[in-house]
Amino acid sequence: MANTHNHFLKFEQNVSISSSKKKKLIAARTALEKRITQYFKAHAKLLVPKFYIQGSYKMGTMVMDKESSYDVDLGVYFLEKPNIEPLSLQKNVFNAVKDHTVTGVEHRDKCIRVIYKGDFDIDIPVYYKTQNDKHPFLATKNGWLESDPKELCDWFERKKDKNGQLMRLVKYFKSWANQRAKKMPSGIAFTVWIANYYKPNKRDDRAFYETAKAIETCFGGGFVDTVAMNPATPKDNLLKLDFNQRTNFKEIYRHMLSEAKQAVETNSNGKACNIWKQLFGEKFPNE
Repeated sequence: MANTHNHFLKFEQNVSISSSKKKKLIAARTALEKRITQYFKAHAKLLVPKFYIQGSYKMGTMVMDKESSYDVDLGVYFLEKPNIEPLSLQKNVFNAVKDHTVTGVEHRDKCIRVIYKGDFDIDIPVYYKTQNDKHPFLATKNGWLESDPKELCDWFERKKDKNGQLMRLVKYFKSWANQRAKKMPSGIAFTVWIANYYKPNKRDDRAFYETAKAIETCFGGGFVDTVAMNPATPKDNLLKLDFNQRTNFKEIYRHMLSEAKQAVETNSNGKACNIWKQLFGEKFPNE
């Protein structure tokens, strides 16, 4: 039987963020925090926020995409309820960072995105949480939404294994999805699936296949049957795909499962590596 466990370990290194990129990211994050703090201090009617890195960076599951770029979530938290509407609060954060990079800033529904072209994007969601609130409230263009990213990070932390295999599997699945041309589920949807259906194995190639096979059992035949329910507030369905996108995804996923089965059952490491490379792209190492 082929054994490509070490190839998977090398692949994980290839798609992970390098130490030099991490330093660049930390410098960018620190500069953004300073700009936002200064802006809010300069406006007497506005509260001064705290900051919290969340999402895949916090979970240890961040990967680079095909262009070697990635997204980071920098949460902005107010410890009192702001006396302005959530849209206005977002606009203030937008104004604080709008000239920070030459490639610009986007005002999205649930965050302000600062674009560092060729490197990374920093998404800045804005929240408030008072002492009386069980969970934070996220500012959106249409109002406040109860949402708790820390609760999700804590849930994932409890799911982790001591050898880090679960985190590596999330990186593999996200890297596979990044190679697909059609719309795929979000990285957080894959993270929840993998944590819920994780099948540990001393080999990462087999753990990937066995976990993928277990995840496939939750794909129902109908539109509403396939879900990735958020274990944290607001406990929504993280699978934000329409009917056609779900149909395409299931077809592509089942093809991947068939290929992965061949890779773990072949006797040739060379053949297995070729299959994995087709699935994961050029960053997967040769035999």
